[in-house]
Amino acid sequence: MQLDTLKKCTDWFRVHSLRDLEDPGSRVARKEIVVSLDQYPHDFGLGPNPREPNLTSEVSKAIRDTLDDDWKDFHLLNRGVTVLAKEIDYDNRSQRVRLFLDETEEEKKFFGLLDGGNTNARINVWREGLDDQVAQPRLAETFVNMQVLIPQMKGASVPAGEMLDLLNDIKEARNTSVQVKKKSLADARNHFEALKQALEHESYFPEISWHEGQNGGVDAQQIVTLLMVYYPSFSAAAEGGEPSNAYGHKERCLDAFLEYAKKEPQVLEKWIKILPTLITLFDTLQMEFPDHYPGYFGKITEVQIYNEKKFERGNKKYRKTIPTSQFLRREMKYSYPVGWLYPLFAAFRFLAGPDKTTGEIIWKKDPVQFWKDHAKAICDQYVPHIVAKDYAPKKIATDLLCYQAVRRAVSDLYKDELLREAGITA
Repeated sequence: MQLDTLKKCTDWFRVHSLRDLEDPGSRVARKEIVVSLDQYPHDFGLGPNPREPNLTSEVSKAIRDTLDDDWKDFHLLNRGVTVLAKEIDYDNRSQRVRLFLDETEEEKKFFGLLDGGNTNARINVWREGLDDQVAQPRLAETFVNMQVLIPQMKGASVPAGEMLDLLNDIKEARNTSVQVKKKSLADARNHFEALKQALEHESYFPEISWHEGQNGGVDAQQIVTLLMVYYPSFSAAAEGGEPSNAYGHKERCLDAFLEYAKKEPQVLEKWIKILPTLITLFDTLQMEFPDHYPGYFGKITEVQIYNEKKFERGNKKYRKTIPTSQFLRREMKYSYPVGWLYPLFAAFRFLAGPDKTTGEIIWKKDPVQFWKDHAKAICDQYVPHIVAKDYAPKKIATDLLCYQAVRRAVSDLYKDELLREAGITA
């Protein structure tokens, strides 16, 4: 959709809720607002914000994934934005808000987004990329948290003196309080060494980000998530014995990985050795799933198609940039939620297990070749479950029945192969 059709930051815009929070020091008035993305303004300035948005950062990519997969819960999963304003009007009858921000070039340095620049930028990119047919209903059910701070300036046009010092302290605190993530701690304590050894000869190894601040398009935590999907102890602890609790919970998977590294390191290391195959399998599924979808994949609302010329004509169903697969960065025609792939990827667990003699993890059948041989039959069993969940990525990726249905399809096809190889026919 076109951003210029949305509200501007000085327009009246409707809010879902507004709450006053009294400042004990009576220096800064605070308003807590929840607003839907069809009302959230598109043109906030970054004057008081010390950091430019970085769409390639891990934080920004995580915000993107939340909007793509969990838009209805965005206000619960994202802390939102903080706006510094001169004043705010609220019409209780219509539940509309109007912000008073900068009116001069000098004031632009003081009023606007104080925190949440990445969130704001990602919201705009996401809204701009929505197909016009789904934009209005999707935006109306997606919400963001806004905190509006209004400094008591005692008649001055801009903050000065002690108030300016206070606002600078708030700005610095909110933009430098970066938590040291477990991924960085795990790497620092050498918990990732076995993973690095298993993947060091793979083409994507230089692209893996093992700790915060390290450049790379492949997140080590995402690799750990794929491993936990296949790791028996992780599935055994989950409902129904399926790893339906892995998707969207990289921290949970990392916690489990660190726990197993301490409790059963030898078993874990054996499963780590099949990581290259797991990543190749996931990448292959992402590339080829659209080819075996029973129907026209491109017509699904959540799917975008790469076609630069049609994009330039204003059709938001199409992408300007070529989408790439998550790990091997191979070019794809379609862009679609990776959540659809998790039950499909997990189903091939049936083909992996310990060798009775050596205890090493082996494949009963090469999973990539098995997929290529049976992709249509597997998709015929799986796609009705995707349709039943209305293509909602989170519902699909966390639904026990989805996992059970595809795993049953893989196991039945495997048993049929064994019977044929033994010369036994029905």
